[in-house]
Amino acid sequence: MRLFIAINFSPENKRLLAAITADLAQRSLSCRPVSEENYHLTLAFIGENDAVSQLSACIDAAAGAPFRLIAAQLGRFSRPGGDIVWLGIKPEPALNALHSRLAAALLHSGFAVERRSFRPHLTLLRQAVLPEDFDFRRYTVQMPQLRQNVERISLMKSERVNGRLTYSELYGRTLR
Repeated sequence: MRLFIAINFSPENKRLLAAITADLAQRSLSCRPVSEENYHLTLAFIGENDAVSQLSACIDAAAGAPFRLIAAQLGRFSRPGGDIVWLGIKPEPALNALHSRLAAALLHSGFAVERRSFRPHLTLLRQAVLPEDFDFRRYTVQMPQLRQNVERISLMKSERVNGRLTYSELYGRTLR
């Protein structure tokens, strides 16, 4: 199974993200929009693995108190064939602490952890080609602001179902 650990978003925020994504897709010369049901913030990518009980224990060990996320800036990761357009999250010490605890628990349990720095974001478009004059800062200012109370972290499975990328929760832990 292809697994990752993530923060999922409320239905209201998924609708907000879908509206932003649809608007960006209209402004794009070409892109692959993320579908509404798949919006999430990845805390750790696991990859091909079936150690659900071990990963669940890592989530339990890392869980802390609930906190709030606020969207910050629209940005992109440049890629050949089209960029990844994302929505970044304002610095949040509780999010960084959760990520650090989770990485430590995963390492302690023998899982590989990415070495690059944590850049919390939500992917909105893949393979995006935007007009050269597209202004990310100006767009961000006029965009509705996303705020999310984080009360749960989830172990997610990624799979193709009838040709469609689908994420489903295998385990979730409520933050207290």
